[in-house]
Amino acid sequence: MMIGNFELDFSDGEIRYKTGIDVEGDKLTSALINHLVYANLTMMDEYLPGIRAVIENNVFPQDAIAQIEQ
Repeated sequence: MMIGNFELDFSDGEIRYKTGIDVEGDKLTSALINHLVYANLTMMDEYLPGIRAVIENNVFPQDAIAQIEQ
């Protein structure tokens, strides 16, 4: 997760993955934007089973993450 992080909105339970990129001294191109969107989709695909396990099966978050990252 070098270019992003998960965030949780405690008021409504919304979970999102946020990415960012520094383009100082360069141009923001469609290729860079595609890379960011791909990173978001990849991380959600990878971690969604763990997120669902926490929500639906009362799995502890640290256990869900350990299972995903093994």
